[in-house]
Amino acid sequence: MTDTDPYTEELQAMVDNMEANRDPDDNEFEHYARICNRVAGDEEAAISKCDREVAKLIANRDKIIAGCNQRRQGIEWKWGQMMREKVAARIKGTRQRFVDTLFGRLGFRKQAAKQKRRYKDGFGKDAAIEWAKVNAPDIVSKKESVNINDMPADFEKMWIDTLPATDVFYWKPNKEKTDGE
Repeated sequence: MTDTDPYTEELQAMVDNMEANRDPDDNEFEHYARICNRVAGDEEAAISKCDREVAKLIANRDKIIAGCNQRRQGIEWKWGQMMREKVAARIKGTRQRFVDTLFGRLGFRKQAAKQKRRYKDGFGKDAAIEWAKVNAPDIVSKKESVNINDMPADFEKMWIDTLPATDVFYWKPNKEKTDGE
C-alpha cells in the first residue's frame, strides 16, 4: 500500500476535473494567448534594454560634458584674464568691440542693467521675515522663509533693485565651411 500526500491527491483531482470539462478549442486559445504573451514580453524586454542603454549613454554624455567644462574652466583660469586685457587693448579707441581671429571672435558684449532685488547692508532674511509676518503674512512659508521677489513693491527700503550695465567677455567659434557653401 502506497502512502500519498492529501494535497497531491486534491491537486490531482482538480486537474482531472479540468481535463474532463475542457473545451476542445482550448489548445488553440492557449496557443494564441501564449504567443501574445511572448510578443508582449519581447516588447517589454526591448523597451527596458533600450532604456538601460539610453541611461548609459546619458551618464557617459554627462561625464564627457563635465570633463569639457573642467577643461574650459582651466583654460579660462590660465588665459582668460590675459585675453580680456589683450582684446581690451586692441579695441581701445575704436568703435569695434571684438577681434576676429583664425578660429573665432573674441570681444565684449554690453549687458544691460538688470532688475534684481538684493538686500541692502544692514538688512537680511531675518528682517524681511519679521516685516512680512506683520505686513504680508500670506508670503511667509511654513519653513519661516520669504522670497524677496514676492515682497510688495511698496517696501523698497530693504533692497536694491538694479544692477549696473556691464561688459561681458565672449568667444564665438568660426563655423566650419563645407564645399557646398
